[in-house]
This record gives sequence, structure tokens and C-alpha cells, in this order.
Amino acid sequence: MMRMQLRPAQTLTTLLLTVLLAGCATAPKAPPPLPPPPPPPGMELLLGKPAETALVLLGTPKLDRREGTARQLQFASGCVLDIFYYQKPGEPPLATHAEARLRDGRNFAAGDCLQMLLKAKPTS
Repeated sequence: MMRMQLRPAQTLTTLLLTVLLAGCATAPKAPPPLPPPPPPPGMELLLGKPAETALVLLGTPKLDRREGTARQLQFASGCVLDIFYYQKPGEPPLATHAEARLRDGRNFAAGDCLQMLLKAKPTS
């Protein structure tokens, strides 16, 4: 079997061409971002909406806390509902997450808590 010997100039040329061609390769495309998960049942009224929606539906919150561009509203009656608002650059803050619990601290479905709070809200 005969081996082909490359001269140093040929080796350098081959190496440079390999490096240059490797730079032409395209990087794999990142997969498109997944759509956000659907809101928990019953929370369609609030998630993805501004804080004003919750204030109109539920009245005055027990807690209105702000930290930077984030905001937390807390409503309570037979249960406690925390709604968290975050702001993307150039957009208004929207409800992105909600948590609920019973007054004794046990977990409770956010949608069920919202329904309980809506029923408990005094009508004007």
C-alpha cells in the first residue's frame, strides 16, 4: 500500500481550506419556543390580563406589593389568591401566575378560589 506524502505547503493549504469551509457550515436552528401552558381551569379571566382586570372583578386587594416591575395582588375571603404580574420590555405588566391556598395554608385550586372570591364579593 502506497502512502501519499504531503509537503508542508500542501498540508498548510489543506488545513486552511478545512478551517475556512468549516466556518461556512450553518449552525443548527434553535427549535421555536413552546407556547405558554394554558391557564389553570377557571383562571382564564385573570391570567394574561393586566392588574386592572382583577381589581374590577375582585375589588380592593388585601395586599398590593411591588418589587421592580413585578407586582403581586392578594385577595382573600374563604381562600387566599395571589396573582403575580410581570412585565416584558415594551409591554404592560400582565398576570403570568397565580397561587391559591385555604386560610389554614393547605393548597387550593386557583380557579376554585377565584370562583369563591367572585361569589363572596359584595355587589354594588
